[in-house]
Amino acid sequence: MRVPYIKMCGFTRPEEARAAVQLGADLVGINFYAESTRAVSFGLASKIQTAVHRASAERGSKRPARTVAVVVNPDVEHVLGILAHVQPDILQFHGDEPPHFCRYFRHPYIKAFRIKSSSDITPIPDYLGGYCVGYLVEAHSATDFGGTGKVLSYSLAHAALANPRGFLAGGLAPNTVREAVRMLKPYGVDVASGIESRPGQKHQELMADFVREVRAAAREASD
Repeated sequence: MRVPYIKMCGFTRPEEARAAVQLGADLVGINFYAESTRAVSFGLASKIQTAVHRASAERGSKRPARTVAVVVNPDVEHVLGILAHVQPDILQFHGDEPPHFCRYFRHPYIKAFRIKSSSDITPIPDYLGGYCVGYLVEAHSATDFGGTGKVLSYSLAHAALANPRGFLAGGLAPNTVREAVRMLKPYGVDVASGIESRPGQKHQELMADFVREVRAAAREASD
């Protein structure tokens, strides 16, 4: 089994984003949802973007690190502003955006799905192909969009990840991600609160532990 892509999300400090890449993160999420405690300005996002790309060049991995701009039910002007001022590598639509909206910008994107029942899995294929570089599944929350730490049931996760390029999110941490990777074999994993000392502040040891556990799970699954 190849090592899943590791996405760490919700960075608010350039130095922590740099450390994440140095430790092995492949994707670094920057939050533009105003109601999130992890939301950042265009100016700060640009600094995080620069830190990620510099760290990626220094790392020299076959998997260059990329930035992911996370938005929730944005209007067109907001997305165009992010693309113009920050120039993220990938967009992540984390609300209820329809497929045509995600494709409108002609920019690589990830679509997030909050899964409550099997009916929430049905729309996933509608978003795949073209500019879609992956999708993300997590447990449904009626009030929050990501970063809740809620765990998606393995049965629903398994059904959702039957589609290609699926990222597993929700409730992942160094002490839970190994089993999840071994059982579900996702294309990628996504973590935010599981590597934080508080919302928006990443803990370097937790980030290192998370990467180590993902890699260990991939090795074990290959044995």
